[in-house]
Amino acid sequence: MANIIIKGKSDNFGKTRSQQEENLRKEWGGTMTDEQLDKLKYIEKKKKESDGSGKNFVTLIDVDKVK
Repeated sequence: MANIIIKGKSDNFGKTRSQQEENLRKEWGGTMTDEQLDKLKYIEKKKKESDGSGKNFVTLIDVDKVK
């Protein structure tokens, strides 16, 4: 995955993968489908409930495992 540098924006591009995806969609277009984004938000919610972590980064491999 390539590193994307966006000049003129704040350093906080998103703490979670879903926040980063939403910000990328605003700027350049999406990198995943709407269904994958919904699954991603579901996984992040479940991880936050289980361990209380607010900074979750989930891979698309984990997203594709969700039914």
